[in-house]
Amino acid sequence: MDTAAIILTGGRSSRFSGRHTPGIEIAGTPVIASLLATVEAAGVGEIIVCGSAAGIDASALTRVQVVAEEPAFGGPLHGISCALAALPAGERVILVLAGDMPAITASLLDRLRESAAAASPAAAVDPSGRVQFLCAAWPEAVLRDAVAGLGSAVGLPVKALYRGREVTLIPATESELIDIDTPADLDRAERATDAD
Repeated sequence: MDTAAIILTGGRSSRFSGRHTPGIEIAGTPVIASLLATVEAAGVGEIIVCGSAAGIDASALTRVQVVAEEPAFGGPLHGISCALAALPAGERVILVLAGDMPAITASLLDRLRESAAAASPAAAVDPSGRVQFLCAAWPEAVLRDAVAGLGSAVGLPVKALYRGREVTLIPATESELIDIDTPADLDRAERATDAD
């Protein structure tokens, strides 16, 4: 199925003193580079990175489109809106991913998009029941309608996109859904990499 991906890299990384978390290296590879490799391995056609390109090497930049958030730091929902504006409309499944998740697997992306092809969004859930709304897949028309229905997305929580919608939860492992928000998360991601 035709698939595009929106990867969000526009956060302030305030808990890392402004150090750009998608650009942090784990085992010598930036988090965003690991994520892009997985997205490409899953056969995604178009990739929009919204926010900073830090950590993406020159060869990968030829295969992705980087767009800026205007205004900057408007939150992940605003980033999704900016990325959609840069993506020509089509009939795709769109993966929506946080740029600070180094251990997402192609298998998880496949399960998400297969579910979303059935006309409702799908989001990953870890074994404790925590839903990761920024590891999700949406039918394109549904995502565009949901974003348009919110008006200005600046400052809105990403959960606002899901309100009143049926969402299929796709089981994922705890390590697949590590997102690097804090130094403790980085430690967990490094331990998970060492275990592999």
